[in-house]
Amino acid sequence: MGNPILGKDFINLRDYTPEQFRYLLDLAHELKAEKRAGIDQRRFVNKDVIAQFEWGSTRTRCAFETSCHDLGLGFTYLSNSHVGVQETVKDTIRVFNEMYDAIVWRSQGPEKFMYQIAEYATIPVINALTTEDHPTQMLADAMTLEELWGGAGSCKGKKLAYTGACAISPLWYGRMCALLGMDCYAIGPDLYDHKMLPEYVEELEGLFAKWAPENKLVVSDDVNLLKGMDIVTTEEWEYTTSNTGDDHGYNAWMSYAKDLIPYRLTSELMEVVDNPDCVVLHMLPSLHNADHSLGQQLLAEAPDEESKKIITEGMEISDELFEKHAAEIFREAGNRQHTIKAVLAATMGI
Repeated sequence: MGNPILGKDFINLRDYTPEQFRYLLDLAHELKAEKRAGIDQRRFVNKDVIAQFEWGSTRTRCAFETSCHDLGLGFTYLSNSHVGVQETVKDTIRVFNEMYDAIVWRSQGPEKFMYQIAEYATIPVINALTTEDHPTQMLADAMTLEELWGGAGSCKGKKLAYTGACAISPLWYGRMCALLGMDCYAIGPDLYDHKMLPEYVEELEGLFAKWAPENKLVVSDDVNLLKGMDIVTTEEWEYTTSNTGDDHGYNAWMSYAKDLIPYRLTSELMEVVDNPDCVVLHMLPSLHNADHSLGQQLLAEAPDEESKKIITEGMEISDELFEKHAAEIFREAGNRQHTIKAVLAATMGI
């Protein structure tokens, strides 16, 4: 089929059809094979991409920058700019329209901000993460699963479970599952802070009814529902503002620990899954041990040995299980490059 993505924004997966998502996945597989074969991919010489990141980033920024280099695109990582300070966002976007061929934005604001940018832009807008979707990450997860399971269409009918803090991330995975024809389970505490909002669940129900009526969407606190899963995944425990006003202290990271411990990805939880072929993924970064400055800070502030044990052995996923599935997890990270390259190439007209 022709390119159905040309000139299209990539803001939220709900804006895409299974056929459009399929096009991006097929292109990502093709571009990865080309890179492995040493084929020159510089198809966009004299075109340029601008990136504005309001949150820290490792994989997403690296994937965009290396992809632009491979494709022959110029890449500007904006810092120390006037945007939103001495200049309106609308004016900034109108400047970008004159100089660039695509806009990449990682926003701390609500998702509607991305659509506002798209209204001002005459060039494609690509979402590098908002609280309400991380579409480039979901594309990488889908690519990884297809590689592990046998190629295009191999995800159909499989069962995915997201465990732990389920307020936001299962929304992202639910959209991906609906597009791929997978069952999606969100398994976490039956508490307001850890559950998807009713409007999020309603959105996913609508997507499943539209694209995957034969598949299940399940939201529950019952870990026994994990039995037979084909993939389980999680993310860092939700960060919260501490009651002491210290946004980076122990309470900010560990205040939810008691609620989330039963849903940690561990070898013991995998016994409930009872599927030796089950894939374990993690979008990273992961607090699977304390061998980093945040881990050392949390250990220093931990009030008891039990808390120190959790921090040392792994918070949302145990270090033992993480390392057991490291090949899958870091393949997933590497595929950020190939899928982001596909988004850039497709929106700009490969």
